[in-house]
Amino acid sequence: MTGDPDWLRQRLSSLDPKLLSRIRRANEEIEWIRRASASELVDRACDALSIRSIGRAFTEMTAVELGDLSRAEVLSGLRGFFEPGTATAEDLADQIQLCRAFANPQEATGYVASSLQAAVARFPASAADLKVGHNPGDVLDPFILAANYEMLSQRNMQKTIESSASHKVLMKIEDLVGNLHQNVIGMMRGNFRVPEPQGTRNAGKEKLDPTLNPFPGADVGQVPVPERPDTVRLFQVKNKTGSAKGGDGKRLGEQLRLLESAYQADTFYVSVVGNTLRGHRSRGAVQRESPSTAVLVGEAALDALTQSKVGGELLLRIYQRSFRRAAQDASYDFDEIVTAMSEVFEREAEDAGEDFLTVWLHGAIGGDAREQDSRMGPLPRSRKRESPE
Repeated sequence: MTGDPDWLRQRLSSLDPKLLSRIRRANEEIEWIRRASASELVDRACDALSIRSIGRAFTEMTAVELGDLSRAEVLSGLRGFFEPGTATAEDLADQIQLCRAFANPQEATGYVASSLQAAVARFPASAADLKVGHNPGDVLDPFILAANYEMLSQRNMQKTIESSASHKVLMKIEDLVGNLHQNVIGMMRGNFRVPEPQGTRNAGKEKLDPTLNPFPGADVGQVPVPERPDTVRLFQVKNKTGSAKGGDGKRLGEQLRLLESAYQADTFYVSVVGNTLRGHRSRGAVQRESPSTAVLVGEAALDALTQSKVGGELLLRIYQRSFRRAAQDASYDFDEIVTAMSEVFEREAEDAGEDFLTVWLHGAIGGDAREQDSRMGPLPRSRKRESPE
């Protein structure tokens, strides 16, 4: 390990070689930003967009100082270099933030876009999908649907279907976002994604093992920051303060205290979205077990995770770019799907001689009595299982 900094050589040398390689790369990526000028960062962004260099912009600044500017401030500094009314300045402002956050913005964008495309396959695409989700018990509530119809959609069926489908789609994206945060933040300069623990819970999945589970309780690692040059930082990352399960705080606190002891690390329990620690469900339990763990939310969390004063904007920028790309690539036409769903529900209501809410009610609560009443014995085998192999 010749040439490695002391914190890496002394405290992390027993880790898996692939993980060590990623940690070295994370260190190199953040060191580039710390040494570079603002002009060098702008040049890198221009190269990514295949536009002429405008290195004269921000000449009196460092890359770190430029990376701490908001998008509006970056855009203001680009005025005069591009034709008014063109998108080039806006694209470059976005790209500067992306290059500040990631050594390889294209890789990060591709990861988020491909993750979203995989999720699109589970979006409701037909009337049947809206009625019942992938879980047979995930039936759209007819009473909530009635509230939507009467209170939010001006008693318009298509508006009701559209908002209900929108809600289902956004819930799918919400399920995706937590894992996206951990992986995307783990790709940022200076950071590394903690590998998923191997084995089973009973076989030590939650115990520290340099190879199988080097950082139990952490999702993202970070190489030392200038003010703590010899100390690795380890983060448990949640999307919101309410994301953790009620009983997880004690166990998580124990794990974070173990990491502090094993690696002389600084530990953090962070929630990306939120503007106050008030009402934090598991803060108390975590800090009772690990008093040195810093609990952060919102801007404080994002600034620590990204090492930038505009950390939230850096994360938003990658999602905006990725969602835009996924929308362009996907074959999911939401308006067309909603129209087709509405036609099905209208036809079903006409055939039944009822309003569509009543038809929906009977579809949501009706069924085989043997599948609704535990007193009638075991559930019948599903058709899928009865079909020949």
